[in-house]
Amino acid sequence: MEATLEVDVGLDRNEPRRAVEEFERFALEHELPMGLTFKFQLALDELLTNVVSYAFEEGARDPVITLVLQVADGRLEALLRDNGRPFNPLRDAPVPDLDLSAEDRRVGGLGIHLTKAFVHTLSYERVDGWNRLNLVQPLAAHREDQT
Repeated sequence: MEATLEVDVGLDRNEPRRAVEEFERFALEHELPMGLTFKFQLALDELLTNVVSYAFEEGARDPVITLVLQVADGRLEALLRDNGRPFNPLRDAPVPDLDLSAEDRRVGGLGIHLTKAFVHTLSYERVDGWNRLNLVQPLAAHREDQT
């Protein structure tokens, strides 16, 4: 099976949710495992919300956020691209102190922490003014979810 979906994401605060809903339809249509779908929904919602909220200055000219999803070669791959300010969430996001209560914990970092826990392979690069975050998950690891 091979399938691709490309979603353009706007800067409105509701756009991450819309993009995640498009991913959910794509996942159902291509019978992706439910556990994988759930984990990717959480990761994509968190990552896209951060890009929409923080990647662009107020009044940014020509902001572009694109999510490309592909199922091929026994894996799900998501590429999140934006032309916002440089930010490597794998290196630059604050590390949450999970020993503290939610009320005492500093804001930030929990989403990327969960994404790292949920997604098999994450990589980031900055190329020609674009942030590129790639998420890869083998489908076989989640086949037992299908019941």
